[in-house]
Amino acid sequence: MRPAPDEEIVCVTLNRWSPPRTVIHAPGYGRAWRAEFGEDTGQASALDTALHAAGAVFPSLGDTDEATVAAYYEEHGERLPSAVFTAVGAYCELSIDPAAVRAGELPSLLIPMV
Repeated sequence: MRPAPDEEIVCVTLNRWSPPRTVIHAPGYGRAWRAEFGEDTGQASALDTALHAAGAVFPSLGDTDEATVAAYYEEHGERLPSAVFTAVGAYCELSIDPAAVRAGELPSLLIPMV
């Protein structure tokens, strides 16, 4: 994935048969950042801000103990894909149909830079 200058790529994959579920962000300056669902990219980017705002970043072992992390995932894990797609939709200013995501019918989208 190599965006041209002034292009940006955001890729979200559920990886149902080969986890982990992943968000990849290539902001266009030669680097690509990766985060599993429940994490941010660690770059303090606007995408990371959107992930946090949508509740798509869960506690991690660096933040708290293993029992707390496991309990949080048990309670909130089911809503994680929806939160990630909500965050990416908000960041990209797109409306992403959750029913199409659940059905595996979400088409790819290319938005050329003008």
